[in-house]
Amino acid sequence: MQFKNPEILYALFLLLIPILIHLFQLRRYKKTPFTNVAFLETVIQNTRKSSTLKKWLVLCTRLLALTFLIFAFAEPFIPNTERALQPQETVIFIDNSFSMQATGKKGNLLTEAKQELLAALHKDERYTLVTWDDVLRDFNPVTDRNELLDLDFTQKTIDVQSLRMRLNNVFSTRDESSRQRILISDFQDTGWSSQLDSLHKTEHRILLEPTTLENISIDSLHLNRVSAAYSLDVFLASTTSITQDIPVSLFNKEKLIAKGSATFENSKHSKIQFQLTSGAAIQGKLSITTPDLKFDNDFYFSINTTEPLKVLAVSNAEDTFLSRLYQEPQFSYTNVAEDQLEYSILDDQDLIILNEPQRISTALINALKKHTQSGGTLLLIPNMNAAATNYNSLLNAYGFAGFQSKIEAPQRITTINYDHPLYQNVFTGRSSNLQTHQVKAYFPIATTDAILSLENNAPFLAENNRLYLFTGSLTSTNSNFINGQLIVPTFDKIATEALKLPQMYYSIGSKNTFDITTPLPDDAVLTLEQQEQAFIPLQQRRGDKVSIDTQEGIKNDGLYAVKYKQDTLAMVAYNFDRAESNLRPLEAITAENIDFETNIPDLFNKLEQDTNLNLLYKWFVIFALLAFLAEMLLLKKFK
Repeated sequence: MQFKNPEILYALFLLLIPILIHLFQLRRYKKTPFTNVAFLETVIQNTRKSSTLKKWLVLCTRLLALTFLIFAFAEPFIPNTERALQPQETVIFIDNSFSMQATGKKGNLLTEAKQELLAALHKDERYTLVTWDDVLRDFNPVTDRNELLDLDFTQKTIDVQSLRMRLNNVFSTRDESSRQRILISDFQDTGWSSQLDSLHKTEHRILLEPTTLENISIDSLHLNRVSAAYSLDVFLASTTSITQDIPVSLFNKEKLIAKGSATFENSKHSKIQFQLTSGAAIQGKLSITTPDLKFDNDFYFSINTTEPLKVLAVSNAEDTFLSRLYQEPQFSYTNVAEDQLEYSILDDQDLIILNEPQRISTALINALKKHTQSGGTLLLIPNMNAAATNYNSLLNAYGFAGFQSKIEAPQRITTINYDHPLYQNVFTGRSSNLQTHQVKAYFPIATTDAILSLENNAPFLAENNRLYLFTGSLTSTNSNFINGQLIVPTFDKIATEALKLPQMYYSIGSKNTFDITTPLPDDAVLTLEQQEQAFIPLQQRRGDKVSIDTQEGIKNDGLYAVKYKQDTLAMVAYNFDRAESNLRPLEAITAENIDFETNIPDLFNKLEQDTNLNLLYKWFVIFALLAFLAEMLLLKKFK
């Protein structure tokens, strides 16, 4: 037995006072005159014995009553568990990701979690609430309840291991405290089955299960140019195989311009196609209406009227394949003979291709360096009849070691660096079947920035400091590269890397960069605006080109205007990532061998019982009352 207020036990010393008073009262005698001495002796003797016994019994009952009262005020208790005696630290993680929009028994899962949590939290305790995007410290369930009720969904999520580290950092550094984590989620993400780490924490997981796993979403878009029109392919996805048609509405700004139905035909995927007028700027939104997850019912996109990308070829060889690759209206292609180049036109180009030049002068190298430093891109295709040293001054200026002597030994192009930005999101798979691409002669070069490699691991295409470099000629007498499947994506991406025009749409939270080309004052700052909200994104100025990075700052999906003061330069569309659109069934979650609770009130009742102190003060109050009652009976009944 232990005491909540042990200092009150010092009051037991006060019990000495009634004992001393009682002892002094026993020493006092009262004289009573009487005529018959013999009879008096008998009466005095009998009365004295009974009176002494009564006084001792009354003293004992009084001492017991006072002792019980002192014990009651000291609040004795017996703890249920060892944790009940330790300071409690409770961190509660509330999953507010988009998958929590799924319908539960009392509305969406997040609303259900907030309501049940407020009802279960102990009003006299303080908690730390953690979400994907916020931390509420010293949370009071009474005064801070509105902060929890105002909690909204977020697209900001991290991997489970990073979340555990974040939850660890929320706890205090007190070693004597008992720490426990409570995770409230639908556990759609994988990785929750990892073992607990240090710091002696107890983790409880509450699984919130939706009443249905069906969800239909607009997954992605693809735009094709067909003569004088655009063909917009809209791809929809469902978590379960369905048969019904789903109406899809297409808006330009707020105006409905087309409507159709996506047919699934007992499958999980569907496609619907819309026709758009080519050349017109569109601030588009595709919309469906479904009762499940709502964050993926709208899909925003934008088509801007932009100037064609300017490509200049400085040629000393046939350029037919280049003119076929860079056609209008997307590109404005110009070919200039090597001996007729005017340096003044270089500043106005996005991509400059040195197509098999014989030599590169120092003046041209300086002009090309100015071009790339302003954000342009340079591509070099060497001439196999030229000396390797003719190119080394240019290569050295861009950080390359320089060409070595030409090797005339046929090689196959066998390796693609799929992780290089040039080929990211280009191929659906990682194939190694490239043996149809061959080269007869090439210039060896030492570099770690190879994009395409030969079978002897020598680089065929490399990049450094915005210079793309082929190590061999692309003429048909030296290589069949221009007739293979890599020629189009390679040259197309090299050109688009020169000027990253805003894409049709971006995903929020991803690394998104695009360029805006317009003459602006040196101190000009571009802003992104949506309705009444505006912020300044990260941006870098290179000549007339401004590179904008929007990985941070975008919180809401929709259309954003890129503005300089009051002028709108472009429209950019952002959508939430669709990773949480596909809900996992309960069987897949429980298969990870994780222990779950399924009811928030039951868990908190269980935790409260574990930390309860079996208080005994009520029993001691009862004992004190019984002692006082015994004293009254002794005083009245005992003669």
